[in-house]
Amino acid sequence: MALRPCKECKKEISSEAKVCPHCGKKQGTSAGVRCLTVIGVLVVLGYVGSQLNNNSGGGGGSNQVVDTKQVALSQVKLSYKWRKAGFDNVMEADFVVKNDSNYTIKDFEIKCVHFAKSGTEIDSNTRTIYDTVKAHSTKKFPNFNMGFIHSQAASSSCGIIDLSTVQ
Repeated sequence: MALRPCKECKKEISSEAKVCPHCGKKQGTSAGVRCLTVIGVLVVLGYVGSQLNNNSGGGGGSNQVVDTKQVALSQVKLSYKWRKAGFDNVMEADFVVKNDSNYTIKDFEIKCVHFAKSGTEIDSNTRTIYDTVKAHSTKKFPNFNMGFIHSQAASSSCGIIDLSTVQ
């Protein structure tokens, strides 16, 4: 196990830590790298799909099916601030959902993974926000109750793991 500086606060942390125990900053790959990876995968899938469609022998026009859910998931961003409420045993969060896709989304599922001060994953919560966010817009969801949280949770990492698109 090696030590390296945190991307945010620059304090020494384990190279295996997913979240900085000092400032709570997620320590994964950068957003730019993730975005390029998603774009690369979509390009490859699009190419393979077009080749399969061209070789199907159906003749005539193109009937390529677009998985709107996967496209929307790759283009929706979640930002948040959280705190402990209810005698420090309930997670309450202010979520902001930015929908850069061409589809209105609804009923999105958010999963928050909680970490101790040591960086050890100790708990998680999953909740669904039954609301919509229009295409190319941003919507705030303040004071959202994510449910009970472990008393030793010091940081959390949240993301949208599922959603539906409005056709």
